Amino acid sequence: MTNERRLTVAEVETFRNDGFLLLKGLFSEVELAPLKGDLERDPTVGGHFFSVHDGDGVGTHDYMSWTRHADDYVGTATRLARVVHAAEDLIGEPVYHYHSKMVRKPPHSPGKVDWHQDYGGWYQEGCLFPSMLTCAVAVTRAPAAAGCLRMLRGSHSLGRIDWISDETSYYSLYRPRLKAIQERFELVELEMETGDALFFHANVLHTSAPNTTDAPRTLMEFSYNAVSNPPVFDGQAHHQVKPLEIAADNVLAEGHFDGVFGKTPLHDIDNPDDEGYRIFHRQDLPSKS
Repeated sequence: MTNERRLTVAEVETFRNDGFLLLKGLFSEVELAPLKGDLERDPTVGGHFFSVHDGDGVGTHDYMSWTRHADDYVGTATRLARVVHAAEDLIGEPVYHYHSKMVRKPPHSPGKVDWHQDYGGWYQEGCLFPSMLTCAVAVTRAPAAAGCLRMLRGSHSLGRIDWISDETSYYSLYRPRLKAIQERFELVELEMETGDALFFHANVLHTSAPNTTDAPRTLMEFSYNAVSNPPVFDGQAHHQVKPLEIAADNVLAEGHFDGVFGKTPLHDIDNPDDEGYRIFHRQDLPSKS
């Protein structure tokens, strides 16, 4: 793909109504091949993948995250024109890179992700408005059996829902409220083929089930925030507006990047001095209400 892709009016309207938009084949197999090759050669990517539990206390999700972006593959993909411009079309104003993650469900992983809104955490970081979204790119196939993303269509219209902290998750929802919401909104299983991209609103309720297949389910997730909406709390320097030099859509296919990993700083979430620590450790943030 060499030409920048702008969204149609119908696609923007779908996002505004449903809270998500699935774009088939936004990335090609050729573009994803270098990333998949490095993940196969080093499944730990230098020890930066870490395991977390989400909702059930089972530490079977692998995460790797970054906030800065350089000119290697992951840093270039973060600022790719077709992704950034789509985010701007959907949010309705200029955006900047908030943070990104590689999310992997290993084969036969029993872990699941509980129902939540991403804005629940971003609100705690000091973002005043939900002018935020995530683009999840399928690095591998993500069928229902592998734990594809599942969303409640239109649930972003509810606005931000208070989190209830418990012993296994910092974003649990009050169960009677969740039950009533599930009765009112359509559940959609968003199966994805390699290269598909799913844009979803910061307030749309989503979850994922265990991976019961023999293959990993790996997503690359880029999150963007409106330039007008940086966090207002202290301790969020890593989430402030950063210059975003748009990368042309042909750079991945033509190999115009400096290695896959190695230049974009990857987080060490076990180090309290690392800027990514507060993304996954929220004990020092304000009360979740």
